[in-house]
Amino acid sequence: MYEALVDRDGDMQYGSQLEKTETLYNEKGQRRSMTFLSADEDNMLFRSRYKHDGFGLVTLEHIVDNQEQIIGRTYYIYDKNNVLCESYVEDAERQIEHRVLYKYDESGKLKQRSYNDAKNNVYRREVYGYDFDGAVHHTSVFDRSNSKIMDYHYEYDSHLQPINVTTYDYTDEDAEVSTTLYQYKYDDHGNWVQKTQYTLEKDNAVPTFITNRRIEYFE
Repeated sequence: MYEALVDRDGDMQYGSQLEKTETLYNEKGQRRSMTFLSADEDNMLFRSRYKHDGFGLVTLEHIVDNQEQIIGRTYYIYDKNNVLCESYVEDAERQIEHRVLYKYDESGKLKQRSYNDAKNNVYRREVYGYDFDGAVHHTSVFDRSNSKIMDYHYEYDSHLQPINVTTYDYTDEDAEVSTTLYQYKYDDHGNWVQKTQYTLEKDNAVPTFITNRRIEYFE
């Protein structure tokens, strides 16, 4: 559930619910579906259904509307080592909308993700850098002309969840810098069940959103 957060005289309170999702898994722990529900009522907006191969890898994602009609497909392609190397999206008419190509470094970490349009021209490219713990330290984003337009720098807590994301926006003549902070509550399994997002304004952390997550575990 994604919910707005209201700050009334320094007291954080819930505002209106913005979005609600439900993720289901099969008995093997593989993601079976994700359902996106309306905020005010539990009416389905659309759903993603997943198919897996014999290795448990997702090979196809069907996106269906509230009448269970397919409105889009995403295909996932792997190399001989079962590493994701490409994905592409089709619309309801089976026309390719865009492709995503993945490149990895010598240690197997994702180093680049490029987004290609229907004519296979790159319109966005993301390059990743890692710290000694193997977590993404920064992401650089390039546009169609290969100009850098964004930089993201990350800091993490002991659960390797991001607690500080600093964004550098180069789309204007003067670069803009913004900082987003996150605070988590964890359950007994070490999974977060609440995430509070803050925007840093003049050294003041202003709360903006709360995400609540309810997890049901297999026995």
